[in-house]
Amino acid sequence: MGGAGSTLGSPSVPTRAATTGSSAASSGSGVDTSSEPMSTDETAASDPPVSRPHTCLQSGIVKPKVYTDGTVRYANMCTAGEPNSVEEAMKSVKWKNAMQDEYDALQRNGTWTLVPPSRGMNLIDCKWVFKIKRRADGQIDRYKARLVAKGFKQRYGIDYEDTFSPVVKIATMRLVLSLAVTRGWCLRQLDVQNAFLHGVLEEEVYMKQPPGFENPRYPSFVCKLKKAIYGLKQAPRAWYSRLSSKLISLGFVSSKSDTSLFTYRKGSVEIYIC
Repeated sequence: MGGAGSTLGSPSVPTRAATTGSSAASSGSGVDTSSEPMSTDETAASDPPVSRPHTCLQSGIVKPKVYTDGTVRYANMCTAGEPNSVEEAMKSVKWKNAMQDEYDALQRNGTWTLVPPSRGMNLIDCKWVFKIKRRADGQIDRYKARLVAKGFKQRYGIDYEDTFSPVVKIATMRLVLSLAVTRGWCLRQLDVQNAFLHGVLEEEVYMKQPPGFENPRYPSFVCKLKKAIYGLKQAPRAWYSRLSSKLISLGFVSSKSDTSLFTYRKGSVEIYIC
């Protein structure tokens, strides 16, 4: 016992050596075995097992994901009520009516004319995008279907050139709001339905017929776009050009510091449009 006490109490002797040499210390010889080399088997046996972290899933703790966008979860399938394909949308009367409304709006606007395809024509695709519009309380407002062109297939110099469209500066908005507050003006917010569809194209752009609405008389014909459509690279610029030219013809003046600010002054009437 004296030998074991001297070995364990020595600050220069490692704990591993004291554990390994316990047999010699128990015999009372008092011989320090810390300087003797240990075999590989003894070293491996003396190392403590490596503890791995215990996850919440191993303990049965599961925190399900909470969906706040109207997604409903059924077992391993999630659905948000929005179709993923045209075939799926055609099976629902609500989505089919929404697609028909969008197609009728495009036809009334004179967005395209059907022409036969020709060799060397850069033909772009289009797709339907479906979205459920909801009110502030989460109730369904309407079902929206929009036809979008795949503008990433456009080629520069062939079916588009300039794409830049100016946007009103935040400093201009703050200035106009401060003027409205100090002078007691009324504020109005306007929304133009299908705004980009009013832009007139200057380039020749050819697009495939909308999926599900191909003309039965000319199924192989393509759409030559006369008006801009969502997804085209030049659609924002074409819309701004149409809007600004119309405002200037009505007597508005574009600001030199911000081209997205239009002012109108006539007598006591003063209007600012951003």
